[in-house]
Amino acid sequence: MIIDPAGEQCPHAVPRYARVDVIGGILLMMIALLVWFGAIELEFGTITDIRSGTLPTILSIALAIVGLGVVLQGLFQPSENSERLELAIRPTALIILSIGVFGLFIRGGIFGPVTAPQLGLLVVGPLTVFISGCAADRLRLGSLVVLAFGLTSALLLIFVDVLAVNIPVYPKAIADSLNASVGEYFALRASYIVYAMIALGLYLILYMSAERTRG
Repeated sequence: MIIDPAGEQCPHAVPRYARVDVIGGILLMMIALLVWFGAIELEFGTITDIRSGTLPTILSIALAIVGLGVVLQGLFQPSENSERLELAIRPTALIILSIGVFGLFIRGGIFGPVTAPQLGLLVVGPLTVFISGCAADRLRLGSLVVLAFGLTSALLLIFVDVLAVNIPVYPKAIADSLNASVGEYFALRASYIVYAMIALGLYLILYMSAERTRG
């Protein structure tokens, strides 16, 4: 241990390979690479004709640039300002679990010995947001449920309806019959409107409950 003349303890230097910014930036670039590879076979389109591969490709490039910037910041920042990566088992496990749930059940399929049904974004979206949100230090279940429905509604509106990204929306067991009975676009728009109303209703209930508690 090194003590300076003023009697204050000097912080230990954090190796560059163990800094939060360096490791986090590398992970961002790895995710960007996976997104880019996943979008290779999708049609990119043009500025006036956005296709299914446009958004993932642009997102991967932007994510890679951000990741590189974070890595450079971690490499060149003063040692006293850097933080060592400390892994917390519970939050890390929950984030990994949410990613696994999304990957397994959004389209379903056979993954080695595991057979996963297609649940679609309507089911997997809120579930993924809820599981990953449980990794927070201060858990508010009501706010998390509002976020789960609200964010899923926004994803359905932006990615599926506006950008026409080919993402399964419904569980495979009901997708064909639902689209045939009420129409694909009506079912989609009804779904994200209902989810938005649920999120808004829950938010108002929580807000009014908080106001009554304060009163």
